[in-house]
Amino acid sequence: MQVEFAIEFTDIVVYFIAVVYAVIILTTADLARRKMNWGSEFTRRIVHLFAGIAIWTVPYYPHPWVATFVALTFVVMLALANHERFSKFFEAMARPEDLEHGSVRGPLWYAVSITILTAAFTFTGYDNFYFIAAAAIHIMMFGDGMSAPIGMRYGANSTRVIFGSKRSIPGCAAVFIFGFLGALLAFWFFGIVNYSVFVDGGNILWTRMVLLALVGAVTATIVEAISPKGTDNILLPFITCISMLLFGMAMGVVVL
Repeated sequence: MQVEFAIEFTDIVVYFIAVVYAVIILTTADLARRKMNWGSEFTRRIVHLFAGIAIWTVPYYPHPWVATFVALTFVVMLALANHERFSKFFEAMARPEDLEHGSVRGPLWYAVSITILTAAFTFTGYDNFYFIAAAAIHIMMFGDGMSAPIGMRYGANSTRVIFGSKRSIPGCAAVFIFGFLGALLAFWFFGIVNYSVFVDGGNILWTRMVLLALVGAVTATIVEAISPKGTDNILLPFITCISMLLFGMAMGVVVL
C-alpha cells in the first residue's frame, strides 16, 4: 500500500503529546523512588505498565508512520540512560544487574519492540491493522508487567528456573489473564473505536474478539514460560503479534 511520507502540524502536535505523556510516566516513577522511597522493582513496573499507552495516539496522526519516532525517541534515551542527564530515569528502571553493566536492557528492548511493531504496520500503510500490533504491545505491557509481582508474591512454592529465568504458575497465570484483558482493551480502542474492526452491521463481533485475544494470551504465556532470561520483551510481543496476525487472517478479520 502506498504511504505518504509527509508531515503536517497535527503530526508534530500528536508526537509531542505522546512524548510528554511518556516523560510524565518516567518522572512519576522517579519521584516515587526518590520522594516515597519505593524500590526500583516497583517503579520499573510503573514504567512497564503505563509508558506503552503512548501508542494510543497512533490513530490520531494524519501520517501514522510519524508515531514510530515516539518509541524511537525513547530507544535513544534509554540507550543513554546511564549518562548523567538521564540518570534519574535509569535508577527508577534499573534492576540490580543493570547497575552492574550500566544499561537498562529490559526497558530498552521494550521500547525497541514498540518501535519495530509500530513501524511494521505504519510504514507499510497497514495502519488499519495496527490493532494486532497494539494488542501484542498491550499483552507485553500488562501480561508481562504483572507476571513478576504476582509470581514473586504468590509463586514462591512453584518457582522453576527455565533458561536462566525464574518462572512460576501464578506468574504465568498473570501473563494469561492480564494479557487477555490487555488484548481486549487494544481491540476495543484500536479495532472498534478507531478502525471499525470487529463491527458488522452495528453489532460487535465479540466471539472473534475473544478468540483472537485468547490466541494472543495463550501464545504470550507459552513464550513467557520458556523464553531465555532477558529476551521476553522482544520474543513475547513479536511472536504474539505473528500468531494473532495469522489467526486473524484465517478468521477473515485481517485481509491484506
